[in-house]
Amino acid sequence: MFRIVILFFAFCCIAELSNATPLNKWEISCGVDKGSIKKKGKTWTFTTSSNKCTGGTFSQRAEINSKSVDPNTKGTYVFSTMVSMKSERNEPFDIFQMHDGRNGCAPPLKVTVLKNNRFKLDADYKTGPGESCVRDVFSQRPTSVTFKRDGSPQKLQVVVQFLGSSQFNVQVALDGKLAAQGSYTPPEGDGYFKSKKFYFKHGVYSKNTFQYKLVSEGMTVKRARK
Repeated sequence: MFRIVILFFAFCCIAELSNATPLNKWEISCGVDKGSIKKKGKTWTFTTSSNKCTGGTFSQRAEINSKSVDPNTKGTYVFSTMVSMKSERNEPFDIFQMHDGRNGCAPPLKVTVLKNNRFKLDADYKTGPGESCVRDVFSQRPTSVTFKRDGSPQKLQVVVQFLGSSQFNVQVALDGKLAAQGSYTPPEGDGYFKSKKFYFKHGVYSKNTFQYKLVSEGMTVKRARK
């Protein structure tokens, strides 16, 4: 599986890409504190906000979300942006998600920047209301690549290879270096939450509130042509 993932990332780096609608159409997610998300031209600026989404236990959220696609979609999509961040401390946070609208459990994909600034992929299986979840089900391989929080610009890419039937492979790259990779297979059987849509989210989502400024410039989502 991981050999396949490596090959599809190399392919995406050289393949012809086209704009990916509706995953390239963005809006503020759930609302934020006044002024916490600003957009000027092709630049989004995220700063600390209370979490205004329902469900879950995370206290801080400033995110945007795309329009959705069907979970049976097939093809390879490349999210790309130049990010720079300054923060008061190394608090773990999610910089990118692929969500399906569930509440109370992690979505099919969270790209988390850890306290040590390495990347981790995360997902849960949802088994019931609230916090009824099977935790940390993502099959992944982490690396030693680290995220900078000193304001330095860094190119972030998330490459998602949709396989249909809610399955996908994913790779995260920072400045062209592989930061994390893995694969997701949805649960089988009755009693599990079934994804009816997938959409992207980008910004800063954290369990604890902390002061930060994240600037994301030139963000695009493109699809690799066959």
